[in-house]
Amino acid sequence: MSEKPQMAARRKMALTLVLGTWLGASFLLLWVVGSSFPGVERAVVENEQLASRVGFKPGDAAAKKTSVAWVITGELNRQNFSSWNAGQLLLAAAALFCALRAGSRGALLGVCGAGVLVLVLTFWLAPEITTLGRSLDFVPRDPPPAALERFNGLHGIYTSLELAKVLLLLLAVWFSFRSLSAVRSADPA
Repeated sequence: MSEKPQMAARRKMALTLVLGTWLGASFLLLWVVGSSFPGVERAVVENEQLASRVGFKPGDAAAKKTSVAWVITGELNRQNFSSWNAGQLLLAAAALFCALRAGSRGALLGVCGAGVLVLVLTFWLAPEITTLGRSLDFVPRDPPPAALERFNGLHGIYTSLELAKVLLLLLAVWFSFRSLSAVRSADPA
């Protein structure tokens, strides 16, 4: 490869690396958080000593939602999302920098879209969900508290936007690979 196509290829590879890191970490967080609450229930089923002390029996949804174990799991999820969103802001900045240097318009659009979603998640939805979730900690669910419907709605929006972000990142990776292939095939050497 001559110097110019070689530099272009390096820039596109750097973009692909940042996008792959962001995408991989997104999948990891979705798996960790998605398994946390079911993990509490599973732990109670599998550990008799825990089951005798945790404050609820498997299948007792009302007692489970007001137990210390459930509230601690919720708080850990809040901390995980807060840290993850800060990390995503850094990844979005790095991806934006790389996309601008790589010159892939499609990747740049995907990165910008994902970045906007991260701003919404970080500065609007996560704080709202955290505040509302804490107000529901230890609150009995029978009858369902009035704030529960809003909490579930915000949670659904957050999940939808997180999945939209993942799709935008996949699109950006595709454009990055596509432009990397074009650079390599254009180089006669």
